[in-house]
Amino acid sequence: MKKEDELIKRIREGDKDAFGHLVKDLLSSAYQTAFLIIRSKEHAEDALQNALEGAYISIMKNSDMTHFKPWFYRVVYSKSIDLYRKNNRHGVTELDDYHQQEGNGGFNSAQQIIIQKENKQEMLSCILELKKEQSLPIYLHYYEEMSIKEISLVLGENMNTVKTRMKRGKQMLARVLKDSNRYTEGVKANGL
Repeated sequence: MKKEDELIKRIREGDKDAFGHLVKDLLSSAYQTAFLIIRSKEHAEDALQNALEGAYISIMKNSDMTHFKPWFYRVVYSKSIDLYRKNNRHGVTELDDYHQQEGNGGFNSAQQIIIQKENKQEMLSCILELKKEQSLPIYLHYYEEMSIKEISLVLGENMNTVKTRMKRGKQMLARVLKDSNRYTEGVKANGL
C-alpha cells in the first residue's frame, strides 16, 4: 500500500494528523499554482484553503482517488478558477514569498544556492508575464515535475492541447527573456 493510500485510510478512520501529513509537501506548490491563476497573494491563499476543505470532504466521502497529487492539483485549479471568476480581477503581480525550500545535498556553496533561488524567482516572474493557459502547464511541468498526462488531468485538457500550450508558452517565454536581455544562460539551461 502506498504512503498516500495509507494516509487516506488513516484520515477516514479519524486520524486528525494524517491529513496534514498528506498535504504538507504539496502546500507550497499548490499555493504557487493558485497564485499563477489568480495573481493575488490573498486570493491564492483563499483558493488553497477552499481546496484543502474540498479535498478533506472528498476523502471523508470515500471519493475514489487513484493518484492523490494530480487529483489535489485539479481541486486547487478548480477552486482557483472559481475564485478568479467570482472576483473577476487581475491581481497584483507580486512574487510568492512562501516558496518551498529545496535541499540540494550540500554540494553547492551558499552563493550558488542564492544564485539558483534568484534565477528561479526571475524565471517565475517571466512565466507570470505569459497567458495563464501557457504559464500554468509550464510551471507544473518544470517546477512541479509533473508529466504531460498528469497536467492534462489537472487542467482537464487533452494531452495534445497541453503540449501545444507548453510549446507556445516556451516560445513566448524565450521572446520575453530575449527582449529583456535576461537569462541568456537560463534559456539555454532550461531548454527553451
